[in-house]
Amino acid sequence: MRSLRQLRAAGIRPTGMTPARLPCRLDRIMAPIPCPRSYPRAKWCKRAAAGERAFTLIELLAVVAMIGVLAALAVVGYRRYLYSSKSAEAKAIIGHIHTAEASYRAETLGYLSCSSSLTAWYPAAPNGKKRHWVQAHADASCWRMLNVATDSPTSFGFAVVAGAPGGPIPTPSTDTKPVWPAPTTEPWYVIQAAGNADADTKLSLFLSSSFAPSEIYVENESE
Repeated sequence: MRSLRQLRAAGIRPTGMTPARLPCRLDRIMAPIPCPRSYPRAKWCKRAAAGERAFTLIELLAVVAMIGVLAALAVVGYRRYLYSSKSAEAKAIIGHIHTAEASYRAETLGYLSCSSSLTAWYPAAPNGKKRHWVQAHADASCWRMLNVATDSPTSFGFAVVAGAPGGPIPTPSTDTKPVWPAPTTEPWYVIQAAGNADADTKLSLFLSSSFAPSEIYVENESE
């Protein structure tokens, strides 16, 4: 074992240790000074230094796994954002229809029925493409009378069927059928909207009515 003077001459600065307890260990040397060549264990010290600066395979696999989990969560969150933004468009137009029907009843004491059925979509049947609200459609004049308009093209189709007290209420296209009041004692209307973002045979459906204007039932939102 070298003396303290010899270690200082070799450029090694021990901290808080006596010469008798001074091995060639990087974790016990404060200054980043490499082991001298003349020291018997210099090669071992270099190998230890290289090992302490590297990552093990397990650590790398753990990092890759964490990145994969974070990426999956980001994709799911982004898809939810897209679905919610598209649903917000349909819900906003349904809200405009509610407001227009309320204004129409204030003037005429009844609601305006602009669709022959709950699948007579306006401005067109949903197919994933956006269309302007004003279209050459058989029900276009009735929708203009109802005074419903949008600020931008929409990819959804809408239908509104209204009736007098006691009249039959149409059955919506949703899998879960609502329980309508029977018999009705007031004028009523039912709104149904549909979207088809992936252009397949399954539609996303939105249902609301004069029986609960503040409620919108949503089915297959991701379609």
